[in-house]
Amino acid sequence: MQSSWLRHILYWAFAALLLLFIFSNRSYDISIRIVTVAVLVLMSFGLTQFINRFLVPKYLFTGRYFLFGYLVLATFIVSIWINMVCIIAILWVTLTKQSGIALPTVSDLVLLVSGSYLVILFATFVHFIRETFARQQERDRIVRLKAETDLKLQEARLRLLQGQLHPHFLFNMLNNLYGLWMEKSGETPEVVLKLSALLDYMLYECNQDVVLLKNEVDFIRNYVELETIRHDSRLKLVLDFPTIPEDAKIAPLLLFVLVENAFKHGAHRNVGQSDISIRLTFDAIGVDFVVQNNFDTQKSSIPGIGLKNLQERLTLIYPNSHRLQLQNQPDVFTASLHIDFKNLL
Repeated sequence: MQSSWLRHILYWAFAALLLLFIFSNRSYDISIRIVTVAVLVLMSFGLTQFINRFLVPKYLFTGRYFLFGYLVLATFIVSIWINMVCIIAILWVTLTKQSGIALPTVSDLVLLVSGSYLVILFATFVHFIRETFARQQERDRIVRLKAETDLKLQEARLRLLQGQLHPHFLFNMLNNLYGLWMEKSGETPEVVLKLSALLDYMLYECNQDVVLLKNEVDFIRNYVELETIRHDSRLKLVLDFPTIPEDAKIAPLLLFVLVENAFKHGAHRNVGQSDISIRLTFDAIGVDFVVQNNFDTQKSSIPGIGLKNLQERLTLIYPNSHRLQLQNQPDVFTASLHIDFKNLL
């Protein structure tokens, strides 16, 4: 605030000296020159404040350009009339007190008034530039703040969705473990060890934004091995995984959701034979992951919570660069996921 007032004082003091220099004919009395310049500077200051503080923000910055121009023109006309009345009053008072004094010519007065309006226009122009720049900075700050807020909300939402996978997975695996225990299976200790390894991956490595794709594939292999322990020869499983590049990365547990869904709605609910096919292809375009499973239409409800969670995570992590297709054909459910290659390296 102090800096602003100091700039105003310096500017208008300089303007007064400039106008006094313009109106510096030595044949005029010094009192006439000082009083006339002082009146014009005061009028110019008031007019500038009216334009900068009222007309510019209310009309110019709100896009009402015609009304702004009209009001500025009307203000200038009224101010010219007031200036001329004040100058005439100054000259009349001076003549009544000092007869025979030399008066300024009309051309000198016109030059002086014109100079005062140039001072007004320059002050208005500088204020407009400064205010425009300040408003643009404020808009940029708000946009940046909004973007940061949206990013934080998106990250929080993504963490929430990813966190929901852990209890969902653990619930399913505990059910499997309970089933093995009820069957008095000798493979129960092996299941516990494999489950411990899977949980270690989910709790520690999956806290990162991305993981190595080959680690995600290894996790799926281990999960499939764990699931096959509970199933007999009625489970027909096809796994097709290519060699994964060492530097390929992906958001954790995206592919796993499709595999888990296939076992949950396929192998665990089918009375007869269960067919599950898991295929992954990797090329210059991207990665494609296709999971197929048959299911009992009387027992399965598709899609489940995991698939809805997956769709939301894909929208947040890979917007406009993924394609998830869910096809529910008679007795066969197919889930196809494509992610662009550029988002995997």
